[in-house]
Parts: sequence; C-alpha cells; structure tokens
Amino acid sequence: MNILIGVLQKEENEYLVVLKEGKACLVASESETTGKEYLNYQILKEHNLLIKGEPVSGYGVFRFRYGPVTSGLREAGSFSLYTYGEKILHTTIDLNWKHRQMEQSMTGQKPDDAVKLSEKVCSNFAVSHSVACSLALENALGIRANTLVRNWRTLLMEAERVYNHLHVIYKLASAAAQKVLASHLGALFEESLRINKALSGSRYLMGINQINHINNLPALDTIRKTIKDYQGIIFQFEKLYKHSLSNPNFLDRLHHAGMLSREQASSLGLSRPSLRACGLEDNLNGATGEHLIALPVVTQQEGDALARMETRAEELVNSCQYLIDHLKVSDIWEGYNVADMAVKPEGEGLGISHSPSGAVGYYVVIKNNRVSYLRMFTPSYPGMHAVSEALKDQVFTDFPFVYDSFGVHFTDAAC
Repeated sequence: MNILIGVLQKEENEYLVVLKEGKACLVASESETTGKEYLNYQILKEHNLLIKGEPVSGYGVFRFRYGPVTSGLREAGSFSLYTYGEKILHTTIDLNWKHRQMEQSMTGQKPDDAVKLSEKVCSNFAVSHSVACSLALENALGIRANTLVRNWRTLLMEAERVYNHLHVIYKLASAAAQKVLASHLGALFEESLRINKALSGSRYLMGINQINHINNLPALDTIRKTIKDYQGIIFQFEKLYKHSLSNPNFLDRLHHAGMLSREQASSLGLSRPSLRACGLEDNLNGATGEHLIALPVVTQQEGDALARMETRAEELVNSCQYLIDHLKVSDIWEGYNVADMAVKPEGEGLGISHSPSGAVGYYVVIKNNRVSYLRMFTPSYPGMHAVSEALKDQVFTDFPFVYDSFGVHFTDAAC
C-alpha cells in the first residue's frame, strides 16, 4: 500500500513524500487529485500544532484540560477533553509546548552536526531519526555507507524497538493496575537499557551513528554477553506475556479501547504497530534495505489497544531474535568497505527509517557542504491525530490505554 508521510515545498512546487511498498519517493503533487488519493494530505500540509482544535458545545458540555504537566504524561503537552460527564465527545491536543523548531536548528549545519541534532528530536527514537537523517544526507552527497555501517544501523534500530515496545507494554500494565506484571516489565525495560549501554556506551543509543561511520563498536566478549542477555529477555518476556494473556481483568481493560477501523488507520497515514493492529501491512520492515533476513510483518485485526499491544509484543520477540542471530556474525563485517566512494559537494536526498511507532522520513538539500534545506516527517504527528480520533466516545478511565498504546511522543510530533 502507499502511505503519504509528508508534504514539502521545493523550488516553489509542492511535492509529496510517499512510501510505496515501504520505499520512500518524492512525487509531484497534483492538487486536483492529491486530496482524494491521500486523505491525510491536508493534515500533513497544514501541520497544525493544535490538533482537532475545534471546540465542542452543547447542553452540559464542558472542557476538561489535562496537562501540560501532570501524572500520566511523560512530557509537556496538553489535552482538552470535551465531555458532559464521563464520555469523551472530542479531544484537542496541543503540541506547542514541545515545538522547538528542530528543522530550523539543523538548517545551516554541517552534515555530521545535523545528524547529531537529529538524535535530539525525540530521545526514544534517537536511532530512527539519526538513521533517516544520515541516509538522506548520504544520498545527497553521493555516499553509500559500507556494509558494517548499514548492518549496525539495522541492529541499533531493532535494539531501539525492543526497549520502546517494552516501555509501552509496561505503561499499559501499569494503567490497568497490574502491579506485579508492571514491576517485572519495568525490570525488563531497565535491563534492555543496560544492554544498550554495554553494547554502545549509551542507554538510549545516542552518539553512535554518523555519516558512513559507527562509533563505539563493542568488543567480541561484549557481543557474546549481549546475545545471552537478549536470549534472557525473550525467555522472561514470553513467560510474562503468556501469563498476562490468561488474565481477563487485564485484557478486558484493553479490549475495544480506542478502536480504529482499517479505513481510519489508512486515511490518517499510520504505519508500523498502529496500522498493523488494524490488519493492514505497510512493508516497512525492509524500508532501509539493509535487513539481512526479512523480519516477519506482524498484524492483528481488532484495531484496539489490545491489538496494538499484541502487535508490539510479537515484534519485540522478533527483534530480539534478529539481534541474537545477527550479532553472532557481526565479526565478519569488519572488512567490508566501498572503494572509490563518490562524494558530491551538494545535492538533495531522501531518507527513511522505521521507528518503533512508524515511519521517520528526512528530506535534505546540501549546498557548499552545509544543510540549506531540511524537512522531517515523524510517526507521532499522524499518531496524535489517531489518539484524538480513537478517544472519541471513550470514557475517562480508557484514556491511558488509548494514549499509551499508540506509543506517540509530543517531542516527535511537534519537532
């Protein structure tokens, strides 16, 4: 399927950033048909930081404001929940609290400095942003990263997926008052961050990826220990997850919470777990073109918070197994390099990666070895629209299940 992830201006013409079967391409916009073909076109073009900003009125309706700093929100941002009691009629989401103009900050930078800044857009997706940005810059400069770099980028993205999925499932268990399950998941989440630290020197895998280079490559002994550590995560998580699926109290809280239809998910331009939980495939597993063995595409059918959790749970195990299998052969990548690598002083490039919550895209223009133009496209922006849509007609106690199950971040959405 084709997914529109961004709209940009280039030389006074409008272009669409489209994922066609998981591959990113730039397509000239045809104003008469674009809005009909891609229902999220206007949303992405306007990129309004006040999502669903139209207030709702009626007998007994009032606005309940949640945020910007309050229990249950990991970062500054606010929700306006319109209700006449317990049922949520409409949700407005304000992203302005985390709008830091990151695109402008990266413009004018040298390529390596732009990559470093991309990690600061959203720390939970530091690798995904860094890989998408570096791929765009490498394409603009005429660089094809060597095999070692390409393979380690893929491993780092899967390591990022593991700890993010663990955190989302932990949040859902906590919201459902499953204290024992949440405690064990929290311990596994912390273990995944410790593995990251041992493997790369950074708990959130920052400062590792650069243009055609990987910093802090681990020693062979560290890699061997990491393999055993991921085997341990699979063993512990599968035991916990199997037990959680036999708990009707937990499943009842998630079942039918924040349901999206296939049509809604597709029209919002969702990808990865939020789309796959509705039974749709996005072919993003091979988006970077670097997977040595294709990861299976996991789908569910219900489109609710439970389906999104189940999708993440299966992806988590698959990512751990991928890391185990490929770390075993990582020592043979050392000798791979690209000879006679062409480097252009200027050019334009598009890069895509698949973060734990969806597609991350970067488009850059390089002039005189500086970034002269940069646009980024993140999964949390359409994800926030999906949160607003999915909260409609829910009750207040369902809020954390809906919000947390999408795995979105204000920093990633606002940029």
